[in-house]
Order: sequence, then C-alpha cells, then structure tokens
Amino acid sequence: MTPLLRPERTALLELLRAMSAEDWERSTECPAWNVKGIALHILGDDLSLLTRQRDASIDSLTLFAIDHPGMSFRSLLDGFNEQWVTAARFLSNELVIEMLGLVGDWSETFYCNVDLETTSREPVGFFAETEPSPYWQVIAREYVERFTHQSQIRRAVGAPELGGELTTSAARVIVHVLAAWMRNYEPTAGAAIALDFGTVGAWTVERETDRWAVLEGSADRTATARISVSPSDAVAMLSRGIAHDEVVGRLTITGDATLASGALDIIAPLFGPPAV
Repeated sequence: MTPLLRPERTALLELLRAMSAEDWERSTECPAWNVKGIALHILGDDLSLLTRQRDASIDSLTLFAIDHPGMSFRSLLDGFNEQWVTAARFLSNELVIEMLGLVGDWSETFYCNVDLETTSREPVGFFAETEPSPYWQVIAREYVERFTHQSQIRRAVGAPELGGELTTSAARVIVHVLAAWMRNYEPTAGAAIALDFGTVGAWTVERETDRWAVLEGSADRTATARISVSPSDAVAMLSRGIAHDEVVGRLTITGDATLASGALDIIAPLFGPPAV
C-alpha cells in the first residue's frame, strides 16, 4: 500500500482544488459533516497518526479521555473526531489543501521508512486484531480509510469515482480484512469462495487448517461459491457507500449458497456507511 499513498493524496488534492466554494459545503453520507468536515477529518487523522506513531507522543484519545472519564472507546473516538472538526472549521479551504499536502508528505515519508513487520503501538481492529499490529496492517488500514473518505467526497460533489490501481488495491486490502474476520468460520478444509469485483479485480479465499488464505484471481480456480459485485456498485461497496441492509441484496451468489451465506453473515456488516 505504501507506494499508493502519494497518488491517492495527489488525487484528493486535485479534487479539492477543483471544487467550488459551494462544493465544500455540500452534505455527505456522514450526516454530521459536510465535504469540508470530511477533509478536516482526514487532516486530523494524519496529524494524530504522526503524533502517536512517528513521534511516539501521547495520543488524542488518551487526552480526550482525561476530560471525559467513563466513555467507551467508540464514544471517545467519535467525540474527539467531532471536537477536532468543529474546532478546525475556521481554517480556510486553501489552508486545508496546503496542510493535507504537507502531512501527506510527512506520513508517506514515515511509512516508507518503517519496517512493515515492526509491531506498532496499537491493535488494528480493522483486521480483527486485539493485540498491537505490524505496520503493514496500519498502512493498509490508513489507505482504505483515505480511499473511503475521498470516495465520500466524490459522491457528494458528483466527481468521477476513483479507479485503476487505487481501487484495485483498496479491494485487495478489504479482501484480506474479510479473510481475517472469517478466521473462526470453519467449513470443510479446502472450501473456497471467490470474491469478484468485476473490472476492479477478483480474489479467492480458501479455508486452511486455522485460517482463510487469500489468493489472487478466481477465473482459473474452482470455487465452492462465488460472491459477485456489480461493476456499477464496486467502488461504493468498497468505500461503504451502500447501506447495511442493502449490501446482500446487491450481490450475486452462485455455487454453494450455504457456504456463501455463512461468510456473508460475518462480513456484510463490514460494508455499509462508515464510522468516521
């Protein structure tokens, strides 16, 4: 994912520079935030990551918890994010763009120089981890987070969807995430589910003794079941732009429906509107 951090940020900056003042105020899929709010959230995320990962300084949620004792992790995260976006709204659109360029460069430099197998200070729940995770998971999570928020902005202003390797790489990460969440789903060893995102790419998850292995491609493999996403839905599905209760209905299932349904019971909740 590291080589794609710069082109993703470049695409975001080009999008923001081309927007009108009215575009910055448009509503988004995140009810509390307009386009500018999401851009500020991305900026806050970058600053928070650099602070706690690169600089090993006290993290934002620990500080927020001092004044908000007893709150759950989710409530702390939501509360801090909202506090940051509200406080930063005074920043001009031009300054937000400039700062996103700077922190994008700084975070890319850090991630390009960190050993991907080095254990970070935090578990990456995105990969169903409860213990501190290797940096490759941290970087993969952040890439999908950026991809998702940029896609939200694009849908809000009617801009073209992201495509090419930026989208294929997001799909690849998400398939690995789905395999991680399915680790305790134990059908017959050798059971295989093809996940087909059309022109974006296709992968196969295959049950091994104690995990699901992710294999590139599906066309040349005999899958026990196949879950296909319509090309018109692929980016929205990958960036949580489809409501939870609509996800399964937008998929095509062939082969072993019982196997596929068991997997979807686990992974479908990972799609749907994102938690910011």
